[in-house]
Amino acid sequence: MEHNPIHNEVTVAAQPQAPKGRQRAKQACDECRRRKRKCDSTFPCAMCVQFEYPCKINGVLVPGQKLKRSLDVMLESSEASFQTAPSAPPSDVARHTPLPPLNRGIIEPAKRRYMNQNSAVAFPNQLGVELESAHPPRLHSFAWNCGIRPEEPGSIHAPLTNYISYEECRHYTEIYFSTVDVPFHLFDKQKFLQQCDTYFNRRNQDLILGALIGAVVSLGSLFAFHQGHPMESQIVKHVKDVLEDSTFSRLPSIDQVNAWILRTLYLRSTTRPHLTWLSSCTVMHLVEAVGLHRDLNSELVTQSLQTPATEDEGSKRTFWLAWCLNTIIAYEYGRTKIHFDGVDSRSTPFDDRGETGLQIRMARILPSDSLSGDVMTVSKSLEAAIQKLLDMGEVKGFPALTRGDLCFCLYRRLRLLKVSISKDTLSQILQIGHTAVEAASDLAERGIPWWNVLGTTFQFFCVLLAIDNRDSLTQVSWVMPKLERIVEILNTHMAAEALDTAKTLMRDALAKKNQEIALLEASNGNGFPFPHRELTPDWDTMLNPYYIVGGFNFKDLGV
Repeated sequence: MEHNPIHNEVTVAAQPQAPKGRQRAKQACDECRRRKRKCDSTFPCAMCVQFEYPCKINGVLVPGQKLKRSLDVMLESSEASFQTAPSAPPSDVARHTPLPPLNRGIIEPAKRRYMNQNSAVAFPNQLGVELESAHPPRLHSFAWNCGIRPEEPGSIHAPLTNYISYEECRHYTEIYFSTVDVPFHLFDKQKFLQQCDTYFNRRNQDLILGALIGAVVSLGSLFAFHQGHPMESQIVKHVKDVLEDSTFSRLPSIDQVNAWILRTLYLRSTTRPHLTWLSSCTVMHLVEAVGLHRDLNSELVTQSLQTPATEDEGSKRTFWLAWCLNTIIAYEYGRTKIHFDGVDSRSTPFDDRGETGLQIRMARILPSDSLSGDVMTVSKSLEAAIQKLLDMGEVKGFPALTRGDLCFCLYRRLRLLKVSISKDTLSQILQIGHTAVEAASDLAERGIPWWNVLGTTFQFFCVLLAIDNRDSLTQVSWVMPKLERIVEILNTHMAAEALDTAKTLMRDALAKKNQEIALLEASNGNGFPFPHRELTPDWDTMLNPYYIVGGFNFKDLGV
């Protein structure tokens, strides 16, 4: 049998050895030597696997054993699940065989691309590995279409520096971090400022980085209120054009996800709910595309042997904020959210008492709209969620508005069930709503125009009229001046429209009450004794405890 030095070296490299001092590569492959890069001598080496170079030693191709071993680990659990006793009948085998992990994923950390094992894109690669190909096909969309036309060309985009200077960028970035980043903590401030410095000093003018910076500036300008940047609308359009350009959208990245999160926040503050919901869903689809929804350390198989499959805190922040936004927007608007299995059991990188952590806790409290069971079971689940929102204790600032909005969401669902809502639950709703309106009023006076400064106040007014009991109607006269003051501060068409609607609803509620009173008064003609004469009390009887009527002493009766 012919001696194969490459085969022997691969076999030796595969055997675990105890490290002895500094480890050096015994032999580098041809590509690593030519490119003057460190070779790990585990053939095919990590560098060649990552960049898809032909790994050769002295001109001889190395078999793809290392890649095969990594995929063998991935397939091991699937193969083991099909092992059954030889004597078992085929029907019993099918009945008792556990379902293989069909949703297991593959990720390339270098390209930040994720897909399931069952993907058509992954299948040629896995087939090549099973056939022990020296170079299995790369993860690529082979034959996805017929290739009759070229891909859509990208557009020409002016750099962000055409719209804003570095000094203006720093100014609005500071506003962003003092307002938006508090309840939506997405970035480390110092790292982001370094990225801004790099971009404006032309050391890296990547368009996606420019779109990310532009999205931050847009929100900073928005929350500057009346002192926003004069070219805010052009900056917003620049961000939109870059993010929707197919040249960039077909290569998803975490920077893209972050930019879309910020765009969703801007849309939530400025446009219709449908567009906001679509944007939040786009964020979640990008989250899936880059694999942020999965636990890289336990569920995924990485194709890059040089880049470890780890998830940093920034990636976790991105995932949870994307999930939180999509969940809350969908729940409030009454649309379907993007659902990923196993999210509820994962930990978050935020402090539970911080503003961002509070909002994620609130979103996790929300029961699903697809709850099964009878009406009473569902209503108890909704009432329990309201109780949990109240049990969060003292909540101030923007999270108080979020809690109020979610509480009103739960109340609206309870009303649709046509069940009697307990007095305790109604009291909790009024308490949460009162706190939310106080926070909204405070934010408005400070000139911080969160989208629900107006919306929370208006919705609570509607809830008060809907509950329609003594406690709720008592608060109507308290909320209306608050709403009028917020409308005065905002001075917008949207605010004036909300106030007019609130006044119309109040007039209608008053008219309905008057009709009910008229119906009661009309019933007097049907024989009910409603005397119209003035009743004169017997003051001697009422005020003298020793007054005796018919032999009875009122004092003896405890009157």
